[in-house]
Amino acid sequence: MGDYRVEIEGDDKLIDALLSNKNLKQVKAIVKSSTINVARGSQQLVPVGWGKRYPVNTKPPKGYRGGTLKRSMTQKIISEGLEGQVSYDTEYAAYQEYGTRKLPARHYLKKPFESEKEVFISKLKGLVK
Repeated sequence: MGDYRVEIEGDDKLIDALLSNKNLKQVKAIVKSSTINVARGSQQLVPVGWGKRYPVNTKPPKGYRGGTLKRSMTQKIISEGLEGQVSYDTEYAAYQEYGTRKLPARHYLKKPFESEKEVFISKLKGLVK
């Protein structure tokens, strides 16, 4: 699965201000809330099951249980609370996200990430002011 990242590099004064003891708890809280927001948004967009794509009079294959991709989501807060990770652990997760030559891209993870990225950066900038 591809990665989407927000990294702050290059501005040492900003990084030092964010990692100071007084702001570190607030930074961790912002990382956690943004990770949760991306996870929730992606859960709403993830393609699920035997639905609108198939004709009404067709039935799912015997033993079919939809929603495997949706159930495979994991969310972690790592690096002592300074990094959040949302991932989908199925073999075909990347095909749904990026598409193939026959399957259009669904961007169930990119869309919530892109919308949360701006909020995340503005919250961090607000801590330094």
